[in-house]
Amino acid sequence: MTADSQSHLDPALLERVRERPGKLIARCPACAEDQQDRRAEHLVIFPSGKFACAAHPGDAAHRSRIFALAGVLVSRELSPEERLRYREQRAREEARQREKQRLRRIAKDRLRVLLTRHRWPAAELWEDSPQRLDDPRVKADARHFLATLFPPEALLWTGEVHHSGPAHAAHWRSCAEWQAAELAEIGPMVSPALWQPGTVSRAAAHVREAPYTVLDFDGFGGVKPVTVDERREHLRDSLSLIRWLRDAMHWQLAAILHTGGKSLHAWFHTPEPAVLESLQTTATEFGIDPGLIGRPEHPCRLPGQKHAGTGRSSAVWWLG
Repeated sequence: MTADSQSHLDPALLERVRERPGKLIARCPACAEDQQDRRAEHLVIFPSGKFACAAHPGDAAHRSRIFALAGVLVSRELSPEERLRYREQRAREEARQREKQRLRRIAKDRLRVLLTRHRWPAAELWEDSPQRLDDPRVKADARHFLATLFPPEALLWTGEVHHSGPAHAAHWRSCAEWQAAELAEIGPMVSPALWQPGTVSRAAAHVREAPYTVLDFDGFGGVKPVTVDERREHLRDSLSLIRWLRDAMHWQLAAILHTGGKSLHAWFHTPEPAVLESLQTTATEFGIDPGLIGRPEHPCRLPGQKHAGTGRSSAVWWLG
């Protein structure tokens, strides 16, 4: 036997640990501190010992808190069988990482061709929208936007980012109730999720259904546009990628909204999980914020809302 050191999470310190194919899931202890993840599905632990919180992907501080609450560092003797199993698991993970890197290289190499082939000029975009954008309701009315995308009985959240918790229960209403509200009561943000009855916290555990995936185009290759010309080029290229997803990849487009700043939000009917995972791998190369993919609880801007940075109002550019 050979000595080795391992850091991992101690299942005895976790709540509701269950086995799933190729992994364990449990309640995230860092989320639990905020009374979240009551369904105990945020924390994922892989055979290698690696772990992640589905509600906070890429959040190093959140990950550190998880380890502080449930992590252990041990030094012990590993049997030959354990070392073989560990090496096999590590080889599989390294193979997955190599495949992700390959997909990113392909995306980067193909990007310019895609942008050229799927150009979507503004005049063509305008004519292509199923709803006429010369109608002020279509372009800037948040109530019309919600009524187009959601059935009357759907429980929706709208408000500011911090409007979550028992004190903000009024920010969850049915779509029909939002139609009856004054425009000043709505927004400026909405999440693309349908929520469970009685929800008062905008946490992933309370999402009942995710009919839409919103892609936030905020900078190709992770580089945000700064100058006027860069922003113009960024918007043009973002539209090309949206058209490529719709026409070549057969994603079902529901809406395109200009935030009033540098970015576009493209609302698509949510595809299969494997498709979402593939896009998340290449999202940065395609100018998409990967941290928002698969997070329907995250707020997105509604139309007719003033952008704090530019003073311009958000507006619909395409609506199905």
